[in-house]
Amino acid sequence: MLIATGLEDGGSNSKTGSMCQLYILRQDMNPLKASQIGADKAICGSCVHMGKVVTDEKTGLRKNVGRSCYVMLWRGPHVVFDAYQRGVYPEVTLAKARKLLAGKRVRAGAYGDPGAIPMAVWETILAKVHDVTGFTHMWRDKPELAAFCMASCDTEIGRVLAKALGFRTYRVRPEGAPKLAGEGHCPASKEMGKATQCAQCLLCGGHKSNAKADITIQVHGPGRNNFQPVLEAA
Repeated sequence: MLIATGLEDGGSNSKTGSMCQLYILRQDMNPLKASQIGADKAICGSCVHMGKVVTDEKTGLRKNVGRSCYVMLWRGPHVVFDAYQRGVYPEVTLAKARKLLAGKRVRAGAYGDPGAIPMAVWETILAKVHDVTGFTHMWRDKPELAAFCMASCDTEIGRVLAKALGFRTYRVRPEGAPKLAGEGHCPASKEMGKATQCAQCLLCGGHKSNAKADITIQVHGPGRNNFQPVLEAA
């Protein structure tokens, strides 16, 4: 399911600033549980940051280890899912969603991968937005997302492959690793002193932003020490 928050005030995300946040969640399961048992694959695809699900030898229960995703599930995703279960969010048609998002700055995928939502839905609801940012690890199978998403890449080779499919890229690199030719540092990142917010920058909107440079950011978030770049197959 797709849930929009911050329609009235743009939310309170300190990195993005005032942007409507679109959450992509499983409708049948709390995101914390989904991550614990690997069911988050339905909305995150093959993202390397999901972690690995193993069985605890003592309890026999499944658990997630090695998660490096910057999203703190117990905050935004859990809170949004809990509000959904309490009936806080009214269900609307695509036409109504387009009207509600019209003229707004939108973050497509505050959690979850935009590739989990049909492109036809995005084309409808984003038709009249002011600006949009988006990131996808599903760039290999969903090249059409290049229209408004950056290809999330975790290796230099991954960046080359994504660019060959027509994407601008957003590469997460290990701590201390340099940027590559054609890349610019994320100006909203800690390493750049949080010089601005996404709502003012808006470089990460795929080709919709009309920017040419790719973007890179140093691995960050509570799981940054678990980051293990995986070599993408050609």
